[in-house]
Amino acid sequence: MPRLVLTFDDGPGPSTPALLDVLAAANVRATFFVLGSNLELRREIAVRAAREGHELGNHTYSHARPDAIDRATFAAELARTDALIANVLREAGIIAAAPRVRLPYGIVGDDPRVAMLAALDREHVGWTADFEDWLGGDPVDLASRMRAHVDAQHARGLDAVLDLHDSSRLGAERSATVEAVGLLLA
Repeated sequence: MPRLVLTFDDGPGPSTPALLDVLAAANVRATFFVLGSNLELRREIAVRAAREGHELGNHTYSHARPDAIDRATFAAELARTDALIANVLREAGIIAAAPRVRLPYGIVGDDPRVAMLAALDREHVGWTADFEDWLGGDPVDLASRMRAHVDAQHARGLDAVLDLHDSSRLGAERSATVEAVGLLLA
């Protein structure tokens, strides 16, 4: 049976609590690929997400562009964010393996970060569609585009892995995403 997999990048942010409320109302679990810098600012939101059964993944510390981070800095950012996530999970009473990793901007061309991840025995977790929800826009249109993708994937017998955003590296709110997810799950 094909699945709908909701993933959210760049949080936790100011919209994450409302998003957690929407997910709880629909009894849906998601994966939050958190930024270490935002996790330091909004730790309590991540603890709540973990306690409510959501997975926390590593989206690096700073959200650096693929061509703007060297091997040592990349490894340090992953390790720092892994440690922050481990502390959050401990506080939530959860024991888990190393978090999964999603590269900021996804895999881009001949991306050097892929080899860096492989050297660390880690791999990138992708998606089947990104909806550019960070641009805001009409939540009804966003929900419609998400639904169309889910339906197309499921018609082919495939999972639909949605790449959405609950914040940004600057801590932006994402109210259109929260509303669209609510419409999708209604």
